Amino acid sequence: MRRISAFFLSVLMAGSMVYAGGIVTNTNQSAAWARYFSRYATTDVDAVFFNPAGLAKLSNGLHFSINNQSIWQTQTLSNDFPMLNYGPDYVGKVQAPVFPSIYGAFKLGKIVISAGFNPIGGGGGATYDKGVPSFEFLSGVNLANELNTLLNDPTATTAYSVNTFLKGTSVYYGAQAGLTYKINDMISVFAGARYVSAVNHYSGYLKDLQINTTQAFLNPTGAMMPATDFFQGGADLANTAYTGLDDAINAGLINSTDPLSDAVLIGALDALGLYQSGMTNGQAVLTFMGLESQFLASVNLVSDQEVDVKQTGSGITPIVGIHVSLPMIDVALKYEMKTALQLTNATTKDFLMGYDSTGAPVTMYPDGGVTNADMPAMLSGGVNVHPVKKLMVSAGFEYYWDKNVNWDGREKLIESNSYNINISAQFNLTKKLLVSGAYGYANMGVGKNYQTDLSYSLSSSSIGFGGAYDITSFLRLNVGYTMVMYANDVVEIPGLYTQTYGKDTKLVAVGLDFNF
Repeated sequence: MRRISAFFLSVLMAGSMVYAGGIVTNTNQSAAWARYFSRYATTDVDAVFFNPAGLAKLSNGLHFSINNQSIWQTQTLSNDFPMLNYGPDYVGKVQAPVFPSIYGAFKLGKIVISAGFNPIGGGGGATYDKGVPSFEFLSGVNLANELNTLLNDPTATTAYSVNTFLKGTSVYYGAQAGLTYKINDMISVFAGARYVSAVNHYSGYLKDLQINTTQAFLNPTGAMMPATDFFQGGADLANTAYTGLDDAINAGLINSTDPLSDAVLIGALDALGLYQSGMTNGQAVLTFMGLESQFLASVNLVSDQEVDVKQTGSGITPIVGIHVSLPMIDVALKYEMKTALQLTNATTKDFLMGYDSTGAPVTMYPDGGVTNADMPAMLSGGVNVHPVKKLMVSAGFEYYWDKNVNWDGREKLIESNSYNINISAQFNLTKKLLVSGAYGYANMGVGKNYQTDLSYSLSSSSIGFGGAYDITSFLRLNVGYTMVMYANDVVEIPGLYTQTYGKDTKLVAVGLDFNF
């Protein structure tokens, strides 16, 4: 019964609900990005995040940008295991109505001081009203398997039901600052850092676990019954059996070394597969005492349980960049070093997993427990080309060193580092109005064993479009819409089930750029 609540392991390993970028890193960090993915050579004010070395191309003065995205993601799991109560399809809704990005830069001569704030990871909340397949596998199905083992009958459990719910929020806030220096008209460089503060909160429950069994002496009605009643009833029967035998031995009515002769007790032990020919009364007493202990230990494990866990942690990301300007072409690179990050549990309610050798309870997420959740190093780059006066075409990439992080061993399930490539184009319809569109492809590089119900990563294709309008000489409005289309991943557990992982994401973005 130790695994009955282990379904929460997968969600807390997730770390963040990522919308665009790498496995744990968000790069959808401005309204301009939503319409134009290839921003790693941009010289607009959102270069504070995408291309900080390119800020040297700004005019002298103060530049400011405020953006928000509203994001909707649907996660769909399909599992063909026949015993699932809520299957085959399980749907989770992830929403982030407020996903802000704020940037500021001040340029004076060759120097630019910049700062920014954004959700560098996560940024939303997920609700699973009916749980996911692993909720049932690790509660009802696991209960059935372990009960069948306890009863020594692979067909003892005929049905189960369970009521589960989970709600989680996750956000990694990023606060960045740095300095850009213009070496000459062609080359500028940047050095800075980002402070990352992670906050995850998960709450949920596992309630009303019920079972049915063919063992009539434990379930005489043959109907669904609360699992707590089943195990408490089994413990009571075992207690009655061994106390009766023990009393008879102490009273001298029978000897502990005599063969067990009570037909009812023999029948009960035989039904459990525990009776052996010639078993003595003393051996029967010990056997029933052991059964009582097993049943009583299970009572707490199948009782209604709740979890309420908040995880927090922080880390520093050093960042460097370079921008090169050539006639009609801008080229840039940015490197973000690995962010060492540990998340610490603040637990008010927790799931009971079992007991240690001393009898002390072992919980799922002990208060003060630590999880390693590094953010990987990333290299990004881009090129902007102006083939004609009103047209700009760009290409960009992101590459993540996922295999070099510490995720408490889960990084070993990654087959190759993830990457993202994109192309974009924009055209100035008038002096004030431009339109743009973009396409991106992301390859996540994870293996089949990496995927879990609440923490899975899928390769995807994205399209974005929108426009910008110069309201005044110092104020620009950006609007964009993005759709992310994920490639389903199918994982088969031979002889048991096939599970299909899918999701889709849509976002709408609005932003204002100020240049004084």
